[in-house]
Amino acid sequence: MRRILFVIISIHIASFVYSENTKRDSLTVLLKDYSDSKNEELLYKLGEAYVSVNQDSSIYYLDQVLNSNLYDSIDYAKTYILQGKALYFKCDYTNAIAKVEKALELKDKLSLTDKAYCYNILGNAFSNMENYKLSISSYLSSLNVRNQLADTLLISRSLNNIGNVYFQLEDYSNALRYYNESLVFKKKVSDQKGIAVIYNNQANIYHKLGEKAKSISFYIKALVIADELDNVVWKPTLLENIGKYYLDTEEYDKSLVYYRRALLEGEARDSKIDISSVKAALGNVFLMRGEYDKSLGFLQEALKISKEISVPVIELDCYQNLASLYEHKSNYKESVYFYKKYDNLKDSLNRVNNSREIAEIQSKYQVEQFDRENEILRQRNTIQKLEIDSQKNRTTLLSAIGVFVLGFVVYSFYVARIRKKVNRILTDKNKVIYQKNNDLSNLNSTKDRFLSIVAHDLKNPFNAVLGFTDLLMDRYEELDDSMRQEYIEIIHKSASHGSLLLETLLTWSRSQMGVMSYNPVGLNINQLLRDEIESLEEKAFAKNIELFFPEKEPVLVFIDTDMIRTVIRNLGNNAIKFTNEKGKISFSVQIENSQALIKVSDNGVGINKVDADKLFMLDTNYSTAGTLNEKGTGLGLILCKDFVEKNNGEIGVDSEPGKGSCFWFSLPLFVENEHKKTSTHKREEEVLIS
Repeated sequence: MRRILFVIISIHIASFVYSENTKRDSLTVLLKDYSDSKNEELLYKLGEAYVSVNQDSSIYYLDQVLNSNLYDSIDYAKTYILQGKALYFKCDYTNAIAKVEKALELKDKLSLTDKAYCYNILGNAFSNMENYKLSISSYLSSLNVRNQLADTLLISRSLNNIGNVYFQLEDYSNALRYYNESLVFKKKVSDQKGIAVIYNNQANIYHKLGEKAKSISFYIKALVIADELDNVVWKPTLLENIGKYYLDTEEYDKSLVYYRRALLEGEARDSKIDISSVKAALGNVFLMRGEYDKSLGFLQEALKISKEISVPVIELDCYQNLASLYEHKSNYKESVYFYKKYDNLKDSLNRVNNSREIAEIQSKYQVEQFDRENEILRQRNTIQKLEIDSQKNRTTLLSAIGVFVLGFVVYSFYVARIRKKVNRILTDKNKVIYQKNNDLSNLNSTKDRFLSIVAHDLKNPFNAVLGFTDLLMDRYEELDDSMRQEYIEIIHKSASHGSLLLETLLTWSRSQMGVMSYNPVGLNINQLLRDEIESLEEKAFAKNIELFFPEKEPVLVFIDTDMIRTVIRNLGNNAIKFTNEKGKISFSVQIENSQALIKVSDNGVGINKVDADKLFMLDTNYSTAGTLNEKGTGLGLILCKDFVEKNNGEIGVDSEPGKGSCFWFSLPLFVENEHKKTSTHKREEEVLIS
């Protein structure tokens, strides 16, 4: 039966691959025969044909489309979407996001269906990068557009994908809620494949919650549907999930049945990741049953395939199980070898170090080796004892004394080395503690001076408020309306200045006390700059100042959004404050030394070198009035420095009196997690959780 099933599936897949290859070959031949005016259309079709099977070829043809001179005939938006799709399949999520965002910038040329698809790709990419906040936001945008389209099938897929994100966040209650909503829509349109996907995902949740009866019930319901359908690419994953369930319940015979079915399905589709994953699982089952030879064969095959396709998660499992297998076989040398391989790979994936387990196995190996050596020594001593019985007692005594003295010397030398090492470590630790105590003492002194200055600055606006309110109360009837209005304006300005100073001081103190949490995410810094520049336009308009920000390629950074918003807003306000009317302020982003460098430049009054050095110093609280006598708190730049450094960046200023200033700060670029398990299943639309 298995042999027949394998043959049927193989014939079906072979015919499908043959037809797709024939289509691509035909397009390639046509490309040589057509004139240049029709080449762009053929190049686009070739890029589309290769997107699921050879992403490099797809990207190559689509680049040729974008680089052609026939601008009027090219739909740039759709080309960017297709490139984003190819890059997503290639697991190049950062560039995939950049291409899809370019397509969304051309939103006038996109249909609602294309917009929803773009947001869905962004949701998948951010989810694979473990940026779940942006993933949910993108999926919700896709769901909103699909609700406008009233497309029941696509709505159900968006709801499923949102449920998947909550599953990754271990928020099983919300995950189940979205899965159930998705299931209602799928049943309306009789989407049998989609219904099976939801049953599998619900089963995974019940498995996690320990509700075994519900879990296996939903797994079997999903399998019944999958068995009735053709070409279900995720069927090996479903069968592997059921095998894992029976493995966890220690029903090894049932587990083997489903794992072997999963292996047949994976081999029929020539899916190396499925084959590798299932063989690793089979090796684990035989290991738990004590059938070490069978386990070894499956684990070695799984390890070989996982290395070929670069899936480190499976490779990690193989190393761990091989180490355990050899430990059970008392081959501690091989066990140590595989535990070291496991430990090194786990370190490279930024996981918890497993050196304790290695140390335990090494200890076992060393103890056994020591016991064997002792046994050999005991046998030699017995022989020597027989040989030296005839020797004189004096020779025996001298030999014993010699051995004792030698052992004592070796022991003394060893103890001296240990003591010297410990003393050196203690000395180094004491130096570090002494230095930190000095640093803390200096920091406390600096903060005391700073608070003294702030208290003095905070007192001034309140003195002004109290003084002028006293004048109004005592001489209200004597003052004319214009004088009263002037006093009220002075009181308002003083109160506003005091409020700003208090608000800035509160923000700084919350940062220093650790109340403000650091929550970095990957995002496009250009978008953040655009948002903050829009909020500055009213102040700039009041002084007739031009705000300039040239659009460039998206730059993804890894930052706390709220902190960096505060930095951009402070630097923008400072630039407006010290720029004359009809001036110009420029914002720019560039990449230097693997970091994003953001600059805020103006052609204002500038500042000399001596005063520039005081701007970021805590104990000076340097502040001057703006070109229209605007007042500042003196805390803004100190707060900026604190926030930038919390985001692993640097801040500085280049200025020349009379010519203007350029404030700059650097931020780390976002680097995606390269070690997340990826599947050769191209899941750009709806995801099955394994």
